[in-house]
Amino acid sequence: MQLKTIAPIHVFSFETVTTLRDLSRFVRVVVRQLYKDAIQNDLEITGPVYWVYKGADGNPDTPFTLTIALPVSQTEETITNSDFKLQTLPAFRCMSCIHEGEWSKLGDTYGGIISEILVKEPAMNGENREIYINMDFDHPERNITEVQIGLI
Repeated sequence: MQLKTIAPIHVFSFETVTTLRDLSRFVRVVVRQLYKDAIQNDLEITGPVYWVYKGADGNPDTPFTLTIALPVSQTEETITNSDFKLQTLPAFRCMSCIHEGEWSKLGDTYGGIISEILVKEPAMNGENREIYINMDFDHPERNITEVQIGLI
């Protein structure tokens, strides 16, 4: 686990209000379209996909804001032929941990980070990020995900 501050990141993104119970409808759908639209608009992709959760509390039925973001080079261009938008994710102070393996076990990683935070940094800010370093849908045990829990 590591305490760190992430610099602002320029992204091409999708936003919605959803619940943890309904997350699966976005998996493998939104990201594919983000990549397609980014390439169609000649955006330079600069990093792995981020899922940003604002207000998620672990309850499967609590509504929260989900942002699915693809880092891209900053551009002055206006994107008019896409439902996605360019934005900058702000600097983000967080406790971070690498999760290796199936996403069904992400809860264990979150629990470990939260336990550490409660001892060292008890002020969480209500935002979490997951960075999908490697996604292997055929062999989920090969997934590599960085989990970041925001701190005040």
